[in-house]
Amino acid sequence: MEERSTLKIFSSKYFLWPVSVLSVIFIAVIGYFAGIEDKTVFPDSQQFGLVGYTDSIDGGNTQILEQTVTDSKLTFRFQLREGFFSPYAGVSIMPSDRAQYIDVSQYNQISLCLSGKGIDRLGLGVYTPLPDEQKISLEDENLHHSYLTISDKEATYHIPLNQLKHPEWWEDLHQISESKKSKPDLSRILHINLGSAYVPEIEEEKTLEVYSIAFTRNNSKLWVILGTSYIAFVVLLFGLRYGRTYQRKKKEEVTVSYKPVEVTEISAVNEEECIAYINQHFHNNELSLDLVAKEIGISQRKITGIINERFSCNFKTYINRIRIHEAQRLLTETELNIGEIAYKVGYNNQSHFNRVFKAEVKISPSEYRDNQ
Repeated sequence: MEERSTLKIFSSKYFLWPVSVLSVIFIAVIGYFAGIEDKTVFPDSQQFGLVGYTDSIDGGNTQILEQTVTDSKLTFRFQLREGFFSPYAGVSIMPSDRAQYIDVSQYNQISLCLSGKGIDRLGLGVYTPLPDEQKISLEDENLHHSYLTISDKEATYHIPLNQLKHPEWWEDLHQISESKKSKPDLSRILHINLGSAYVPEIEEEKTLEVYSIAFTRNNSKLWVILGTSYIAFVVLLFGLRYGRTYQRKKKEEVTVSYKPVEVTEISAVNEEECIAYINQHFHNNELSLDLVAKEIGISQRKITGIINERFSCNFKTYINRIRIHEAQRLLTETELNIGEIAYKVGYNNQSHFNRVFKAEVKISPSEYRDNQ
């Protein structure tokens, strides 16, 4: 009897029609996103060009030793040299027609197949037009970037585009507050840069080999959402039909006894755990409010409140104070150069470190060391 009733619900037009319509919509959505082809920017010599760059524009002495492009590989060999305080070199990929943009608004990740010799960490920068009110010069551009750790073996790395953020030194330079932070305009990319991230060792030859760069879609989350929604809809629809079929006309009043929800304030233990976590991980250059909140299990607003109540400053200022305090110790007690100290206390960019140090201590790191 139960089986017959269930089959009757499944064969009912009130069940079949909604499920059929939803199935068609879901198949169309899946077909659309699955049919989006990867957008290859390398190798593609017709639509995109490659240009090597170094710190020479900033007065540095870094040299490009080789830049060879074939149908299947880019070989970029360079030597970082003393001159600029943070030597760098890299490759910029841009449309052959500079009046056009790279439109990757349909994609959610960039896939890079590459290897590096003498390179452990690589910087990825995506440049888009900058609003006029934020420009420092006419050529100024909006920068969002990320880092990836690579090896000397050919491998493919996938970087989610929502992982791209403004670097701290860029935010300071353009006076970008928390409320003015923006996501990259993926429909108007000017060029993509692959370059050396900060490394203490210089004067050694380094080689970057790039086999392919493409914007791709990772649809795994979308498939999970669609699948879960489809199952939930079918189950809900079946439940409604089942409930209507067997609903009793006489309804009995049900009294539910319950215990009120207890709302408690954040404990002192969590406060101490929050401060302890920040103090132990201040040298992590990826440390952020979001990361601390996830690790400790309390909200960003609570963390901000704890720091403000205890130290009368915001999260970023507190982190900078700890880092600068440790930098002062290293400047006094070690022979490490300033670039190495900046990296060890959590800064990717020595120029940014110099600005923060001077703002806190009122003199530059080199002056501080000379005074000791």
